[in-house]
Amino acid sequence: MPIGIAAVDPDGRQHYVNDAFAQMVGWPREALIGAMPPFVYWPDDQLGPIQDAFETTLRGAGPPQGFTLCFQRRDGTRIDVLVHQGSIGDAARPEGWAAAVIDISAQIGLQRELAENEAKIRAAYAAEHAARRAAEESARRLAALQRATSELTATLTPEQVAEVVMRAAIPAVGGVRGSVALIAGDGTALDVIATLGYSEQARERYRRVPMDFVFPLSDAARERKALLFPTVATREARYPHLRELLEENGAGAMASIPLFADGRVLGVIGINWRDDHDFADEESAFLEALAQQCAQALERARLYEDERRARTTAEEANRAKSDFLAAMSHELRTPLNGIAGYVDLLEMGVRGPLSPEQRTDLERIRFNQQHLASLIEDVLSFARIEAGKLEVDRVAVPMNHTLRSVHPLVAPQIEPGGVRLVYEPCPPDLAAVGDGERIVQICLNLLTNAAKATPSGGEVRLRCLAEGDRVLVRVEDRGSGIPPDKLEAIFSPFTQLGRSLKMPRVGAGLGLSISRGLAEAMGGTLTLESEVGVGSTFTLALRRA
Repeated sequence: MPIGIAAVDPDGRQHYVNDAFAQMVGWPREALIGAMPPFVYWPDDQLGPIQDAFETTLRGAGPPQGFTLCFQRRDGTRIDVLVHQGSIGDAARPEGWAAAVIDISAQIGLQRELAENEAKIRAAYAAEHAARRAAEESARRLAALQRATSELTATLTPEQVAEVVMRAAIPAVGGVRGSVALIAGDGTALDVIATLGYSEQARERYRRVPMDFVFPLSDAARERKALLFPTVATREARYPHLRELLEENGAGAMASIPLFADGRVLGVIGINWRDDHDFADEESAFLEALAQQCAQALERARLYEDERRARTTAEEANRAKSDFLAAMSHELRTPLNGIAGYVDLLEMGVRGPLSPEQRTDLERIRFNQQHLASLIEDVLSFARIEAGKLEVDRVAVPMNHTLRSVHPLVAPQIEPGGVRLVYEPCPPDLAAVGDGERIVQICLNLLTNAAKATPSGGEVRLRCLAEGDRVLVRVEDRGSGIPPDKLEAIFSPFTQLGRSLKMPRVGAGLGLSISRGLAEAMGGTLTLESEVGVGSTFTLALRRA
């Protein structure tokens, strides 16, 4: 059997070894006989137990002992062996000891391999388990951030933003307490607008935090960086004066994250955990993402509030302007009516006969009175449109009859300038939904403007046609045209293209603005197509009756 046998005298010299033992250690038998064992490798962790077993055996104090050793062969390699030793001779007075040695390197190697494999399996399982937990935690946090982001998108005020942070965001990271503070308008303090989990006394005491006060929120805002304290010790090292407050509220780890928007610090989110907390890279990134979403929501809320305030101010100013224009128009029409009355009396000869020169003067007075009354009526109509008080009918209007009535009204204004009005009749049964008087008013405005842009000897064309469910009324001229960048500007109130001190234009520049307002009040549109040097076409589109 491949079992090595060796015998040693009391002084430790070998006096017998068999061939199997010699082969096992790689030394010839003659080199081993009479020599101290040159092959034993004594690991530090085995030396004590081996010596105890050896001395016990030599004293004959017990049965043969068995233990494992590591032998170093002659070529330097090592083998694991199982040794059973016992005393030789009288147990009371042993003559030495003998040992049976078995090479168990293969078994030990297999055990070691199995142990290493088991360790690897355990490590892989632990790593997989940790990775799965991390993935699940990451997915939970991502879902929580998405929910918080969705809710933050719908917020319109800073208070609503803070409420979402308290209710959804802070619990999502495992926090038990928190706060949202915004920098005051003068920049000297932080106003805490929402808290979670703090006592009433703490909320009252720290409702406003001066920026120069050593405090987690103000420090994060002032230093413009996140302050993370993973343990109570790290927190107390920086804020020993807050120990009583934090202990009273049971705070463990703590984080203060500033809220940035366009490089400005809007405020700070404060979060407290019950115990210590590991701010790993992923955790820190999550907190930063949460703060960014919160900052964007706060900025949107601020812009919304600014826009609402500006809109309210503009609406109030617009109402005041409209009320002023309406009042002034009303007050101005009274004396103008008086002027017209006295002109009528003079023309009837109530004050005596008039000379031809006086009648000419009265005609000029009447013309200017009528022109001024027309301007005032335009201002009054514009004020009504701006105030939303303009009343229009929406009935079936026969278009051919309505547009024919325009010619005798506008011809005296445009024909003296050498411009000819051409009307193309509508289909007899064509009707539009609208207000007949307002349609005539729009056409008068459009034709008057077209005549001003048309040189003497030219013509202005008025026509209408059906197009699907709409009726189109078009006013065309062959004047100088309008530049593309001015096509919408001319519909703005008090706008007249080409008007200057050297080139005055008659009117207040309200005609087109009023005309578009009237068209929209009837449920229609008024648009313009124009080309410089070719001419312009205004189109009034109304629903077909």
